[in-house]
Amino acid sequence: IQAMDLNGAFEGSGPPSKTRIDVFNSKRSLTALFIAYILAFALLCGLGSTGPEVFNRVAAKSKDGDSSAKGWRLVNPGCEVGDCKFSYDIPIIHMIPEMQLIYMKVQVQRPTGTAALSASVLTTTSVIGCDREHCSPGGLNFDGEQVRDESDSTSVEWDAEETWSKNFSLFTTDPDPITYNQYNVSVVLTDTSGKAAYYPEGGDPKLAAKADMVFVNPDFTWWVMGWKIVFLVGTAIVMFSPITKFNGAFAGFFVQQRNVKLKDWSLIQTWISALLVVLLFFNDPFFPLQFGDGVSPGVKQFLVMQSIVFVALFVSMMLCFMLVSTGTIIRSNKDQFMGESAAGHKLRSNTIIAKVGLCSLIFAFLFFYYVIARMYNTGSPQYDDFSEEQAYMSFEIILILCMVVFSLWYIVSVCRCIMNVQMIERGYLALLVITVILAILMVVGVSIGALFVLPQTPFKWMFFYGSCNVTVWVLGWAFAHAAEEDDTESSWAMDSVGKEGAGYSSLLGG
Repeated sequence: IQAMDLNGAFEGSGPPSKTRIDVFNSKRSLTALFIAYILAFALLCGLGSTGPEVFNRVAAKSKDGDSSAKGWRLVNPGCEVGDCKFSYDIPIIHMIPEMQLIYMKVQVQRPTGTAALSASVLTTTSVIGCDREHCSPGGLNFDGEQVRDESDSTSVEWDAEETWSKNFSLFTTDPDPITYNQYNVSVVLTDTSGKAAYYPEGGDPKLAAKADMVFVNPDFTWWVMGWKIVFLVGTAIVMFSPITKFNGAFAGFFVQQRNVKLKDWSLIQTWISALLVVLLFFNDPFFPLQFGDGVSPGVKQFLVMQSIVFVALFVSMMLCFMLVSTGTIIRSNKDQFMGESAAGHKLRSNTIIAKVGLCSLIFAFLFFYYVIARMYNTGSPQYDDFSEEQAYMSFEIILILCMVVFSLWYIVSVCRCIMNVQMIERGYLALLVITVILAILMVVGVSIGALFVLPQTPFKWMFFYGSCNVTVWVLGWAFAHAAEEDDTESSWAMDSVGKEGAGYSSLLGG
């Protein structure tokens, strides 16, 4: 931090390089930039609204093809109340890796003539998986591998006016991916409290329950895969486009930066180079490997986890970029007239540490929250449904608090920038507006789970992932070095302390 001068360039490196936003700084150019940006948003909204559903939910059918709630068979006729067992065998066939996961949920019908609000049951679930070569046509009675064999005490709860209980989890493939073409789920439910089943006089008890399966729509998986490839290609073009004609207006960021010594890069250019690299992995280049036939389950789990790492890393880096950039504009405008004291420099250094610390907390909690929710959640794969669990609720509360602190800090910083808006160059003011838009999207996206690896709707996925890509592309284009005949002159607003028009070029100096 001490090696940086107030321009955002490294000390002793000379004037910062001229960027495209310096060259294309007319009202016409900036208007065209904003129009293209708004059209990109409209296009993303349209594409997201036409995407396939994220989840498929189907009623689980028994081996006889019966999906009614009365297909549960009494295992031990003549049983005593509290020891009656009911079984249900469910073949799950025609599974493919693109379905990603299976969640099975159960609802129990309130017994006739009772007003019970809760009951205790013991569920014993045995799951066997097999591939096509070893499965019988019906999906049952095959030689396969034991996937699950566990027992769990569960509380069945009814709302006062409802006939069917709340959902409770029966079986999930997580954290393992779908590795078999067929599964056989055998369930034994013991009514330990004697309140879940109906006990008629002089007859066998009866249990009415229905099981539903939830899995990812394969069409959504392929849709996401296609768009991730599009975003990867777009990011690669922004980074490495070899078209150097028209004064490098269409050249990639790193192609243009070859003309500038590394020591002469401004900090904003250094940050954008890092954001572009992280954006590549944010777009998950290894996503197709999660569904390869020759890829082991352990590798597939690792690929899912690394995608979560880069989602959390990209979000936290962008939030840090927003905070520090506005802080730099404020400091630069003030230092034009007053200079910076030693106490002010120390305060600025402490402020940078606080900003990085806040964004590091957001990264850590976002990462652990998404990993637990995606890999070890036994409830529901849908983001809005698992917030009732206590562990998820704790992570959610901490994340919300961190995002509230960030939002308040950022709003104050932007307001202070607006107070000095007349001193910010037009081009950098336009870029400030764009980054404010992205900051809003980041806060909203984290809050509603749009950046979760399995979003609720295709619109959320496309709008937020697409917006992140488009905005970083614009930043990469705008702040790349502009090829000029005389690269020694700089039209940056903040060429030196005390120059009029301090601007956005000083980003990340503090």
